[in-house]
Amino acid sequence: MVFSLCRAPARVLLVSVLLAVSACDPSEGGAGGDPWTTLDGWTAHGDEAVRIAGLVDEVSVEGGIWVIRSPNGEEWAPIELPEPFRIEGAGVVADVRPRPDLLSIGMRGTLVEVLRIRHGSVPGVDDAEEGAPVESAAARTEAPARLVGEWRIVEAHLPGVSTGPADAGRWIGQTVQYGSTFAYGPNGECGAAVFDARRVELDGLLSGAYGVPRESLPPVAEADEAILVEVQCDGGAWTALGATVLLLDDGTALTPWDGAFLTLEGAR
Repeated sequence: MVFSLCRAPARVLLVSVLLAVSACDPSEGGAGGDPWTTLDGWTAHGDEAVRIAGLVDEVSVEGGIWVIRSPNGEEWAPIELPEPFRIEGAGVVADVRPRPDLLSIGMRGTLVEVLRIRHGSVPGVDDAEEGAPVESAAARTEAPARLVGEWRIVEAHLPGVSTGPADAGRWIGQTVQYGSTFAYGPNGECGAAVFDARRVELDGLLSGAYGVPRESLPPVAEADEAILVEVQCDGGAWTALGATVLLLDDGTALTPWDGAFLTLEGAR
């Protein structure tokens, strides 16, 4: 059974692909042995830069796109990744400018404009076991960038039996809000939140933790992986709606609550 929130027709967005190229040879780095490859946008937007670090990965969607994936599973999708850095598994550090005004063609991660970039090691990658949370301040304190913001509950899926239709439906239209260090939901809030994020395989998580086959949940029926975010508050588990979130690669999210799985969409 599925309960839905009526939505307005989707807007058709025209995405302008921004190509930023460095005046110097990117393979040589900057002048004087500078390891950074600096692109044209740095001069105008360097004060807006956000530093990220992760491994380069090529994703086979829409003809292939390049993403940078952090140890805790967060993904960034560069509008244009310079050719010398298009190496599967390469560690990179980059200063980027988030571009929420544009639409990612592959719908993967946070769309960013690379301002400057260099090769570099990524803490937590080499010693992290597959599927395990990365023990780093970034992974276990502040919320992942993809989670931050206001989310609206638009659907309720009932593969379990704990929640009745009326109970599940009453959450539709309500919102959950996440900041770097806080979380506010329709039935609870936490002003000192700690976030634990990691990429997981959906089959194992849903069947093992919830006893639910992946195919029984339409939002993830065709998905293999998601980023699992768990919220702790004041040293213990946060028990409000929104305490556990599955960030899906299509930009939506799911939060389990009392036998139901509620679909979240970013509230714009």
